[in-house]
Amino acid sequence: MTDQLDLRDLHYFETIATLGHVGKAAEKLHRSQPALTGCIRRIESTLGTALFEKEGRNIRLTPAGEVLLSRARILLMNADDIVREIKDYSSGAIGQIRIGLVPTAAHHLLLPVTRILSKDFPDVRLKTVIGQSDLLNRSLKERELDLVIGMGSDLDEDFESFPFFQDTMVVVANSSHKIFNETVTIKDLLKYKWVLAPKSVASRHWLDQTFELQGLPKPDVQIETNLLLMIPSMIMQTEFLSFISRLNLRPSDSGNKLLKEIPIKETTMQRHYNVIHVKDGYLPPATKRLRDIFIQQGKNLFEKN
Repeated sequence: MTDQLDLRDLHYFETIATLGHVGKAAEKLHRSQPALTGCIRRIESTLGTALFEKEGRNIRLTPAGEVLLSRARILLMNADDIVREIKDYSSGAIGQIRIGLVPTAAHHLLLPVTRILSKDFPDVRLKTVIGQSDLLNRSLKERELDLVIGMGSDLDEDFESFPFFQDTMVVVANSSHKIFNETVTIKDLLKYKWVLAPKSVASRHWLDQTFELQGLPKPDVQIETNLLLMIPSMIMQTEFLSFISRLNLRPSDSGNKLLKEIPIKETTMQRHYNVIHVKDGYLPPATKRLRDIFIQQGKNLFEKN
């Protein structure tokens, strides 16, 4: 067996390679540093080549280590899929679907989609994570999620993506804001303070870049928050401007339209919602059904809810 690789060793190797530090990997894996060092030595002995080299206090992969990391991730993913698929087959259990959604998608889609899914799979358990696309995609890459409902730009080559709805982002203010008493240009927007998402969010990055391309300063952000679903209510009660989905401009339950779009072409952004999962990864029947609900009915559900 000296020419074989152990899956546990590969798992430890992947963690060390990802963190770039044996000590940090030992803490995460709850193993001793000598145990992880021995793991690396076993793999290097089997392969006959060094996998890491020193880089200050950290370590980095050698070219051979980079190749192994790529292959190891595929092997580990397939091993995990095999276990899940055989367990599903042998027990007949529906299991759990782990799904990540960006906030707007969660607000408009989670409840109606769950109702549809529960008709076919009444015992399915859903674990939901609400977050921004960068966080969700990272969790999907690490196999902590089965599906992600997020934006479709700059996706990992290991992902498969199905677009199902086009959304529009616009600048807004409360409907009684004084900005609506004048003809407004993009430059005029800089007279006011803003409530915006963090810079790591794609729509915020796009908006900042739009002002820069016009030779203008970025918006003056008074409040920055990752609680994006709270932004519309904040704008209704303040004189701040913001950049949100047109979906949030629908009339309230009382019939009063409290948010209003500031119609400027340069600050109107198109974006696409996608169902995303790992390419060639195992999807249990309930997960496939959930994916298909988004693809086939997502657009209609977005427009209705």
